[in-house]
Amino acid sequence: MGRGKHTAQEALSAQPQPTDTCPVALVLGPRGQHLHEVAVARGLVAGEVNARLNPDNRAWFTTLAQLPPKFRSVVWVRRGGYVLVDLSGQLTDKIGGEVAMVLLPAQVKQLRQGGGWPAEYEALRGDIMGRSGGGQLEAAGSGSDGSVDDLLASGNPNRRPAPEVSSDDDDDDEGDGSE
Repeated sequence: MGRGKHTAQEALSAQPQPTDTCPVALVLGPRGQHLHEVAVARGLVAGEVNARLNPDNRAWFTTLAQLPPKFRSVVWVRRGGYVLVDLSGQLTDKIGGEVAMVLLPAQVKQLRQGGGWPAEYEALRGDIMGRSGGGQLEAAGSGSDGSVDDLLASGNPNRRPAPEVSSDDDDDDEGDGSE
């Protein structure tokens, strides 16, 4: 098997384990050149990393995360999805970390059931996606259960929704009023 197949199998079968230097992050959107803007909750990162990336000491902070070359043609990062971001080494002044793993819906569900899911992300998702202009994702993510399955079933956020066709019978109104 080639390198791409091994990377794909690793991405599908790996068991994600968030740590202080590699927390779960919410993807706000792509920014070009394999960079993605991510939001991280303050309580999930180590003290020195939080001080470096979050000088205002807000409840959450945003940073850019770079997608490494081994993932670039194997997995895709969606706006509103979750990733594990390695924040241990700052790459540049603007890039705060590197994507260590793209979390698939099955892995997110497993983390939620296993108790490893950070509670901060239940309220954080609606708050951040509402501010960044999430549009359709905001409506899908603000449901009562907030599951990832609802987000994936909501359709492609990059396409305009199909117009709704009304089922009113206009033909009946025309026949009654003219005679």
